[in-house]
Amino acid sequence: MARDTRGNPSVQSPRTISKNTGHDRKYVGQRCRHLVDHDLVEKVDTGFYRLSNRGCALMDGSLRPEDL
Repeated sequence: MARDTRGNPSVQSPRTISKNTGHDRKYVGQRCRHLVDHDLVEKVDTGFYRLSNRGCALMDGSLRPEDL
């Protein structure tokens, strides 16, 4: 998981995520919005997202997918 200089999840745009994953930018944007609806990602600004605390917990294993 990408982190900023303070150790927080880094802010990413769908375009950046798309370039790093190979997924279409439009698809990534749709998925980001879906993840915001489920409190796994938070919208920081127009077109910019980062993992929420809940999303970080899921990624580090302290929250199990079945507990969502």
